Amino acid sequence: MTYEDLLALARRFEGKTLETVPGKRFKVGIYLDCPFFTPASTGRGQSDGRAAAERFVARYNEIGSLRPGDYARVTRNASYYVALLQRA
Repeated sequence: MTYEDLLALARRFEGKTLETVPGKRFKVGIYLDCPFFTPASTGRGQSDGRAAAERFVARYNEIGSLRPGDYARVTRNASYYVALLQRA
């Protein structure tokens, strides 16, 4: 997977309601070629930047895990990225 693949996935589900593994609802969006996530519980978009998203992709390519905890040191949005991959 490349960063561009991740962006294409985010674009595919942009504006749609998705769920994390524990069932928390969120929406995905893209701003300045970087995914951001809006949890239904807060309604506030959040992103930790492109560098963190690229680190997530690199780590995913390395270990191939779909467990958010495996990415906890990489990005605070791991559960959202994993949910996006699972939905694909």
